[in-house]
Amino acid sequence: MHLTIYRTSEDLPTVFVRSPRHSYATRSRQHAFTGEGSIDRTSSGMSESSASASPRANSIPIKYTKELFYVYYQPFAPFIVMLWLWAVNVWYFEKHHIRYDICFSVEEQKHLLPSTAIFDIANVLSTVVLSSAAVFLFYCIQGALETAAVQPPLIYSLMLVILLLPFTVFYQDTRRFFATTAWRVMTPIRGVAWADFLLADILTSLAKGISDVERAVCLMASGSVMSPAADVCNDASWVIPAGLALPYLWRLMQCLRVHADTGAKTQLWNALKYFTAFPVIALSAVKYHVEIEVWRGFYKPMWLAAAMLNSGFSYFWDIERDWEISFFSQMKSKKSLAVQPVLQPVLQYNKLFYMYLMVSNALLRLLWTYKLSPHLRRNHTAVFIIVCGEAFRRSQWIFVRIEVELRKIQAARPELGQLVPAISHNTSGGGPQQLAPVLGGDVAPRSGKSGLLEDEENL
Repeated sequence: MHLTIYRTSEDLPTVFVRSPRHSYATRSRQHAFTGEGSIDRTSSGMSESSASASPRANSIPIKYTKELFYVYYQPFAPFIVMLWLWAVNVWYFEKHHIRYDICFSVEEQKHLLPSTAIFDIANVLSTVVLSSAAVFLFYCIQGALETAAVQPPLIYSLMLVILLLPFTVFYQDTRRFFATTAWRVMTPIRGVAWADFLLADILTSLAKGISDVERAVCLMASGSVMSPAADVCNDASWVIPAGLALPYLWRLMQCLRVHADTGAKTQLWNALKYFTAFPVIALSAVKYHVEIEVWRGFYKPMWLAAAMLNSGFSYFWDIERDWEISFFSQMKSKKSLAVQPVLQPVLQYNKLFYMYLMVSNALLRLLWTYKLSPHLRRNHTAVFIIVCGEAFRRSQWIFVRIEVELRKIQAARPELGQLVPAISHNTSGGGPQQLAPVLGGDVAPRSGKSGLLEDEENL
């Protein structure tokens, strides 16, 4: 493999990474894999400089190396960050004796790991990914492109092997439980268990990562790893929006399934919430199929409106339904914006923490609109910060969502004792807030094998 530098008639540096089977071009002012624009290879203004025989002569430009690095290794970031944050969630629950495991069925509880084990898994996976990334960059800089090209397929294959390894090592039972739950989420035709719902909601926060994994695998399958085909898996491809939409489709189907099982009309509104993500994704993808003037004048305003609707609806649901904090309903009853959110009389966390959650959730919801928009992926640093920020938002969401679920279980099964230890008391004078009713059968299945949430309204 060797590197040749050309210049086009527009005097734009163009890099061709040639192999016996493929060649790929990218302009310095364009993204490496957009597929936008055309290269005039026959221009009279071209001049060629052959690579020397030194080892570094075969190395590719730093900018192009960075693009390849982000394409193949950035997809791991949100998943690993989410794993670390889940470990923090579990560590906090353990420290404060919060029985979060009661939310799961007895059978599912057998596969829940202590925080120390989750930290160990996160540490191992982080080390494996970072080591592969370091080796990839090292060989790219050294010019050993064929050796560097081995790393991306190897790390993706290794992650799949770690998950599906059929040996009694590395927490086999929990790995099998996770794989089974993921399969149930991706094929939402069965009754919805608590684990199914929780994982599906977490996956909506990892939609960008899922799309990026799909993109990376598509590029690796399309040809040479170091010189992927320009016309495959680019921003105009259906692969990108499809990957973004999948988690929302899975969650929407879960809502419809729970509605079919229970008749709870609330689930139809919940399904509508997830449906509002599809216009954001579709309108963003339209950019690569219309003229830029048409995008800016017609489609972009619709995209902004759709994004605001999705973020607003999701934020409302987080506060009023998932966390059961009466805030927007107070606005309606008092016909004023100067209202205080009504919290539980006995709180698991400090009151200021709930206030902080409401504010930070709103800000991160708005930023996370970024994840639904493939046309905003150019700034890799911003993308990294935002996907990690969404993982952090979801981790915060889990704290209160678990609290709400435990309150319901405690109300339905007082023989279990105090599941939500009181850390602070609400003395705001807002009065006690009515807990959402727990319908017959909502809790009982958790003690069985299936753990199906047959009557859950707020999933």
